[in-house]
Amino acid sequence: MKDVTAAAVRTLAAVLGAGALLLPAALAPVPVGYSAVVALVVAAWCLLVAWAGGTAQGGAVGFVRRRLGFGAARAVTGLYFAGFATGQAAVALTAGEFAARRWGDAYAWSVAVLLAAATWATYRPRPLSTPVRRLRLAAVLAAAGGWWALGGVPDATASWWALLPLLFGWVGVEGSVPGRAGLTGTLLGVTAAAALYAVLLRPPAPLADLPLAPLAALSALTLALYCRTNLQATGTRWHELTSRPQAEGAAAAATLALVTLTLAHLAGGGTAVLLLLPGTATAAILTAVACAAVHTLTNRSKETSHDHDHHRRPLEGAARSRR
Repeated sequence: MKDVTAAAVRTLAAVLGAGALLLPAALAPVPVGYSAVVALVVAAWCLLVAWAGGTAQGGAVGFVRRRLGFGAARAVTGLYFAGFATGQAAVALTAGEFAARRWGDAYAWSVAVLLAAATWATYRPRPLSTPVRRLRLAAVLAAAGGWWALGGVPDATASWWALLPLLFGWVGVEGSVPGRAGLTGTLLGVTAAAALYAVLLRPPAPLADLPLAPLAALSALTLALYCRTNLQATGTRWHELTSRPQAEGAAAAATLALVTLTLAHLAGGGTAVLLLLPGTATAAILTAVACAAVHTLTNRSKETSHDHDHHRRPLEGAARSRR
């Protein structure tokens, strides 16, 4: 029972993050069926990958490298870099929109958030301590719960294309799937995360106007912290791709995010549109890992069949010799 609980907690910790605040702000209200479809796809994907050995040891890149080779692994690393980099445009824009509830322009705030996070990630690349990460997760969940209780943030109507941005909320699961032994806990964690997303994405009827400045400030600050950490992660992926310094990678990712943010601003696109980019990258990573899992299971089936034939032939030969 302890192992099941531990696996469920690890899955929740890997999945929950900025998406708990960002997705409702960008997409809510979303029909429960949409959340259920995405959760079922993720659960089926976890079953397939766990049956092939899991990704908990070495992550998605290591899983693909061992089964499909270095070329496929580099492609997955590139998808990580592109997805994280463009995703920070959405994170920064949402942080800017929260900050603009107090004063100023959302785009100007989002640029400031992005530049501050990039500077911090580049010149102070030290990772956040475990207590700070836990406090940040508590803050983002508290802020998400606060906006939900107040009836959400924007009043948008989700369409079928929202399924792709919803994958942004599942980033992290692709590298935390254990083998078959820990599958029950993983599926419990996926179920719990899916239930939370389904609730947050369907806020109740809006309440009367209330002083929201403290909640908006907390939301903006928390997302800025996630932006800094994610830019730091892009630096790691950049180093894996090019062998160049991680600080250079964080700066390159911030530049890509700034260009993406500016183009979306000029075109009148919001956070929901920006989320299509990291959502597509996430879908591609999940597909690559699934292909690697199918490759493993197919080879395993062939080897098992070959072993059966190998053990069967001497018996058949002996039977013929007795005739």
